[in-house]
Amino acid sequence: MPARRPGPADSVEGVLRLAQALLKGGRYEEALGPLRQATKLVPGHPAILNDLGMACLFTRRLPEAVTWLRQAIAAKPSVARTHFNLGLALAQTGDSEGALAAHLRAVALDPRLAEAHGRVADILLRKGRRADAAAAYERAASVAPESTFGQLCQAKALAARDRPEEAEVYLRQVVAGEAASGEPPRWRAEAHLALANLMNEAGRFHDAAHSFECSLALAPWQATAYQGLVSSRRLTEADRPLVARIVARLEAKDVAERQQMTLHFAAGKALDDLGDYTGAIEHFDAANRIRRTLSAFDRGYLEGRIGRFIGHYTRELFAESAALGDADETPVLVLGMPRSGTTLIERIVASHPKVRGGGELVFWNEQGSAWADAETGKLAEAAPRIRAEYLQVLRSVGPVALRVTDKMPFNFLWVGLVHLLFPRARIVHCRRNPIDTCLSIYFTQFSQSWGYASERGDLVFYYRQYQRLMDHWRAVLPPDRLLEVDYEEATARPEETARRLVAFIGLPWDPACLRPERNADAVRTASKWQARQPNYRNSVERWRHYEPWLGELRELLAPAVSAACR
Repeated sequence: MPARRPGPADSVEGVLRLAQALLKGGRYEEALGPLRQATKLVPGHPAILNDLGMACLFTRRLPEAVTWLRQAIAAKPSVARTHFNLGLALAQTGDSEGALAAHLRAVALDPRLAEAHGRVADILLRKGRRADAAAAYERAASVAPESTFGQLCQAKALAARDRPEEAEVYLRQVVAGEAASGEPPRWRAEAHLALANLMNEAGRFHDAAHSFECSLALAPWQATAYQGLVSSRRLTEADRPLVARIVARLEAKDVAERQQMTLHFAAGKALDDLGDYTGAIEHFDAANRIRRTLSAFDRGYLEGRIGRFIGHYTRELFAESAALGDADETPVLVLGMPRSGTTLIERIVASHPKVRGGGELVFWNEQGSAWADAETGKLAEAAPRIRAEYLQVLRSVGPVALRVTDKMPFNFLWVGLVHLLFPRARIVHCRRNPIDTCLSIYFTQFSQSWGYASERGDLVFYYRQYQRLMDHWRAVLPPDRLLEVDYEEATARPEETARRLVAFIGLPWDPACLRPERNADAVRTASKWQARQPNYRNSVERWRHYEPWLGELRELLAPAVSAACR
């Protein structure tokens, strides 16, 4: 029988007893009424406001959840758990910075709150701050060392510190052990998920698929494991049951919006593999309708920023500021638009025995905004510190390597700053058919949400600003510092491309660079499966499958091709 709704004459005690009973029974929708009434009967009560915020969170009323939880914090700022709950709500809205701040405040108030340390670590890891994430995972593990969650965090710390073999041993112990009484199944499900991701990065896709399925068996409501399953291989007709499971999960009533986004991306990828391009684009469009709500894109800000870089970094500035530079030749920056082939190019270069691959390092993204427009005198004062910190990052990747790659695509924004500080650094610019590049961004769920990625018109605008800046770097940099490599050329003539790359970075030829798919380094980008395939060319001119749905992206087609498609 449904619980009786309290009337205005009900006592505070009766309303609260009813609300608590409903919350304990997981009947969050029914609890909303009594809790709202309780806030009127006892205005500003922090515990009631927190409970109402959590009931809104569980019923996917995210703006309301944030509002009530902020009110609870205003009423009593010293409660760590309320800050933690606010972090959960903000994360669901896509506000990762707000979520990080809330979780950090929670652990400042209560250092014993293990899950808050773990949430901090998860956010830092998505940002690419692997060392900071590892430290946060270790703090979580030290708080709850005997729990499944604590052991999971210890394994995640090992993975974040690039100790995958130790992490795998630890994770297998976690998933094989008995759960402690009262522990939620989600931690063991997450351990299977972490194990699957570790094996995916290592190219062990069959083992990864098994672990993704084990994770789903414990937590069938999650979306991330479905995304992992479809991204770990190219699907065939035999995988139709998996597609049906994803669609069925999408149709369930308890799927949060961000999980819907992940499932739509997974369904789109699956149907693309199966050649159902109409069905695929419907799911990709649905995913991007959700993603575009997670972060804004300011065209004017980007255009102004690019203009400032072009005006600031001139040949004259480089000549006048030569004393700022260091002769170290270690850095090799592999950059360009996301999904332009940076993973392939890095793996070709990093297959050389004198090179180590650093992956997508966040150093310049973190330093660039502070120093890209700085007055030369201030930059000169900070230059030794900035150089030393960057070289420390590179040396942590390759202590004795002659070259270390940094394949953060967005380093194209910071080329001028990098060249001032490291004039001997090599810069490899990866180019790919612009329509294929933008569609691939549109089709891919990244660890972070970029405001421009979910609207065709915004993608065109962003791409043109990127082209504008790269045209400038091409004009002002010495030609022996910048090499441009086309993805289509790299896949059509791999040996010619590999030889050009090795010569450009100033090393003798090594035939290992012809087999980047054998490179044992972990792959942490969206190209995990493709990077392990010999000379993968299925992505060349992929846009032709989606020609009816290009919309504004058609503006990026070459004129002759565009005319032929009319």
